[in-house]
Amino acid sequence: MFETYFTRPCALAHHRSIPLAKEREQFLVHLETCGMGRGNLRTAAAYLYQIVRVLKLKELRYVSMDEIDCAAKRWVRQRSRYTLRRPGVWSAYSFGWIARRWMRYVGRLKRRRVHQHFSHELNDFVESMKCEQALTDNTINSRRIRAAVFLRWYSTKHRRFCRITLRDLDAYFSYCARKWNPVTLASDSSSLRAFFHHAERRGWCSPGIANGIKSPPIRHNSEALGPKWSEVSELLRATNGAGPADLRAKALLLLTAMYGLRSSEVIRLRLDDFDWQHNEFTVLRSKRGGLQQFPLQREVSKAVLEYIDGGRFQCSSPNVFVTLRVPYRAITTHTLSCIVSRRMKALGINPKHKGPQSLRHACATHLLSKGTSLREIADFLGHHDCETVGVYAKADLDYLRQISVLDVAKAL
Repeated sequence: MFETYFTRPCALAHHRSIPLAKEREQFLVHLETCGMGRGNLRTAAAYLYQIVRVLKLKELRYVSMDEIDCAAKRWVRQRSRYTLRRPGVWSAYSFGWIARRWMRYVGRLKRRRVHQHFSHELNDFVESMKCEQALTDNTINSRRIRAAVFLRWYSTKHRRFCRITLRDLDAYFSYCARKWNPVTLASDSSSLRAFFHHAERRGWCSPGIANGIKSPPIRHNSEALGPKWSEVSELLRATNGAGPADLRAKALLLLTAMYGLRSSEVIRLRLDDFDWQHNEFTVLRSKRGGLQQFPLQREVSKAVLEYIDGGRFQCSSPNVFVTLRVPYRAITTHTLSCIVSRRMKALGINPKHKGPQSLRHACATHLLSKGTSLREIADFLGHHDCETVGVYAKADLDYLRQISVLDVAKAL
């Protein structure tokens, strides 16, 4: 594996001269599978060399978080003392990040034990979200973390859970307002409302607390978050190469812009999600969950087929969009973001937000300009109950066909 990143014999001998060479190579393969680029992998290999040396690892052993932090600081001091090249501001952080990730990968990281107050209530809340509400992992994890932060804060009051009042919530948000912006406070308010709705159903606290949690007012900027539709058309016209990278980019851009798909929804698409006989494809929604079918517009169908036939490398991965280099695997959200943002930058397209999410905003704005109602846009984009675009409602495939058949041919 070291031969992939280092060609000079002295560099290869340097990395093989210390213990755990096989374990370090396996970890580098894992990082490459996760989407890390060649340059970053070379840097990671250098950090792994220093980690083994500074921690004096002759064989794998359990390493604590505190030991890694001390080793990172010691390594930075050694670099400052014995080399002319000054360590960067992120040197200690990068050393610790690689060390923790490696130790976690090999199962040798000792985690700091953090006592979670009111763990019974928190665990019951998590189980309810998983079993009763069937929420996504990201939503469950976000709500769990925000509820845990509040419970740790409340534990300093040394009072029972049933004694929580709205005054406690007001004091908590006043404390958080010193370091959080209104958007973060609004998100935290939403998570705690869900938590206290659950607590009220279980009879753990007084009723009315959840409804009493109000989100702070947020001033929305009238500036468009995504590019203009004319700029989206320019971006699609400029992506017309015949190479694997261009074919993949064209299919990705069309799916993201024409259907407003989220990054996770695009990269999760599988080959068997496309029904070429009925000219439809199925999307696994990230937030509201469930499957949603869309009709394949002609230009989108053509771009996806051209990529599968002429740009996608044959591999065992069931995902439609895979990497351009071995080992072939599903692309990451970072890769998709780079594809969109770099092509926008090359054309001088500079919206406030760049990346796939900006194309999703552009899709919603374009549908709105065509007279589509907010309720219909909310369903088309897969929102659960998004107040910014309207009330969530199910729409059948026939209506989705009317919305999604946009005149791409004229745009191109």
